[in-house]
Amino acid sequence: MAVDRRWPKGIYVRELPSVAGKIYSQVTVGDPGSREVHIAGTLPFDANQIFIGEGDVRAQTKAVMEHIGRSLAEFGLGPADVLRTKTYVIDMEDYLANGLTEWVEFFDGTPPTSTTVGVTSLADNRALVEIEAYAALPGQ
Repeated sequence: MAVDRRWPKGIYVRELPSVAGKIYSQVTVGDPGSREVHIAGTLPFDANQIFIGEGDVRAQTKAVMEHIGRSLAEFGLGPADVLRTKTYVIDMEDYLANGLTEWVEFFDGTPPTSTTVGVTSLADNRALVEIEAYAALPGQ
């Protein structure tokens, strides 16, 4: 099975001093017969790895959703093609009051199934939210 691994333009490449090169793929699709699009857990960085919205879950969620939109566009998809999201948040109350509005706005009446989980930390200690998404390509 050949996996199509892509890193869409405008999305940060997460780098760590202890690991050379990219540490994961931002978006993957299985072999040509696969309809599944997997978007990695996404944090609020700009394309130059500058953190966006420190202390502001709404700004962070907006940045994350914009990156997810870029990842979908890489395969000609949009929000309506998303089947499921998984959201990880540091402060559930803050996210539900402030960040969730950005998630809802992104999907604009076509919400996917969703899971939101409260966690104690994320891959960057400034991050208040991380979201991964799963979408489907149109039928063959």
